[in-house]
Amino acid sequence: MLAKKLIPFLKIPDSKELSTTDPEDELLVDMSRNDMLQLCYFFEQAGLGLPKSEMFSLMVSMKNLIRTEPLTSIRFWGKIRGLYKNYYILETELTEEEYARRNEGLEAEELNVANDENLELERISESQEIEGESDTKVPRKLPPIPSPTVEVQLDPPPESSGSGTNKKVYYICNEIGDEWTQLPDVTPQQIRVARQIKKSFTGLLTQEIITYPHFPGLEINYLRAQIARISAGTQISPLGFYTFKDEGFGEEEEEEEEAEGEEAADVVKTSYKENRKYEPPVLRDLIDSSMSFWVHHTMYILPQGRTIWWNPNPTVAIDEAAEEELGEEEGGKQPPGREPETGPPLLTPLSEDASLEAIPPWSVRTSSNILSDYSLAVVRSNLWPGAYCFTNQGKIFQNIYIGHGHKFMSHNFTPLPLPYVEQDYILGPEIMEMTDPTGEQEEQWRIDHLPPPPPEKVEEEGEEEEEEGEED
Repeated sequence: MLAKKLIPFLKIPDSKELSTTDPEDELLVDMSRNDMLQLCYFFEQAGLGLPKSEMFSLMVSMKNLIRTEPLTSIRFWGKIRGLYKNYYILETELTEEEYARRNEGLEAEELNVANDENLELERISESQEIEGESDTKVPRKLPPIPSPTVEVQLDPPPESSGSGTNKKVYYICNEIGDEWTQLPDVTPQQIRVARQIKKSFTGLLTQEIITYPHFPGLEINYLRAQIARISAGTQISPLGFYTFKDEGFGEEEEEEEEAEGEEAADVVKTSYKENRKYEPPVLRDLIDSSMSFWVHHTMYILPQGRTIWWNPNPTVAIDEAAEEELGEEEGGKQPPGREPETGPPLLTPLSEDASLEAIPPWSVRTSSNILSDYSLAVVRSNLWPGAYCFTNQGKIFQNIYIGHGHKFMSHNFTPLPLPYVEQDYILGPEIMEMTDPTGEQEEQWRIDHLPPPPPEKVEEEGEEEEEEGEED
C-alpha cells in the first residue's frame, strides 16, 4: 500500500502538467533546510526521529505539497500518536496574498456574528417589553427577576492569519502518501479549554470531544490548539541565531531606529530576523545546565488565549490627565479591568523558565562523550515529553516533537468540578414551602377567627322588653 501511494510522487514531473501555484511562489519555498536525509543522520546520532524510509517519503511528499499550495516556507514539525491513527504534521507559512484573502473572510465572519448578536439583543428586548405589558394585568405582585451573580466574560476575538497563534499554518496526514489536510485557525477559547482538559487523540479529525468544560470544536480543532501550545513552549534556538535588528543597517538608520525604539518601548516585538553574523557558541556553553545559551523564538500564549492582550473593556480607558487625578485621589489605584496580561518577550533565555515542583523544565546532553568535536547538543523538554532540539555546533538546528500531545503533570489529572447550582430567588415567604397544619390547629384557627356577636341586636331586644313591661 505504501509503495502504491509513493509511486506517483517518485515520477519525474511532466512540463505539460500545470501546477496550481505560481512558479515564482514555488521558488520562495526554502527546501535547503528540509534535507530529510541529512536531518535523519543527525536524528539518529541523537537517538530521535523516524526511520530513513519515512524521512525520505516525507521529503518527497513535501515537495509535492509545494506544487499545490501557496507556501513560502515548510518544515517537518513532528508526529503525534493516536489510538487508531497517527498524525504527521508540517509547519508552513503562506504567501502574503493568501493571508490577506483569509483575513478578509475572517472580517466578514466577525461582522456577521456581530449582526446576529445585535438582532438577538433586539429580539430579547422586544420580548421583555411584551412580557412587561402582560404583567401589568396580573393583580398579584411577583418577586423581582433574579440577576446572575456570575460575571459573563466576553470571548476575545481570534488573532488574524499570519500573526500570533495563527502565524503558522499546519498540514496533517495519517499516513505518508495521503493527501495533506490543512488545519483551521485556532481561537482563544479553544486554547483556554485545552489547558483545562486532557483528552487522548484518536487519529480521526471528526471525532467529537466530550469533556468538561465543553470544548468548542472537534478533534481537528483540539489538535490545532495543542500544536499551538507545544510550539509556544518548545520552539527554541541557540542564542544569537535570531535577532531583532538587521545587521546591514547604516549608522544613520541605527540612530533613527534607536530613537523610534525609545518612543515605542512598550510595543511588543512579534517578528525577528536571522542573524547574518551569527557565530555559534561552543559545545561547552550549549550543554550548560543553566540553559542561558538557548532562547524561545515563538511568542508566549497569555492566559487569555492570545499572544497579544485584548482589552475586554475598551470604554474603561481614560486619558493620562484623568488617570493622574485618579491616582492622586485614590492612592494610585487604577480602574478595575485595566491590568493587561503580560508574558516573557521573544528570544527569552530558557534559564528564566519556571520549574514544576523541583523538576527542571529542560535537560541537555551530548550525543557522544568520546568524539566531542563531532557530537551534537541535544535539548529535551521535561514539561512537554517528546519535544527535542539539536544543533551540530554550527548553523544547523532543528526542533521536533514526537509524542502523545499531552503536557507533563506531576499529579494525576483531576477534571474541574461542576459549578454550584445558583438559587433562582432569594429565600422569603413568597417562595418558601410551608408545612400543612393539623386538624387541631385548623379548628383553633377557626375559633379564633369567629366573628364577634353584634352589639346592636342585644340593645334592641332590651328596649323591646322594657316597652312591653310599661304596657302591662
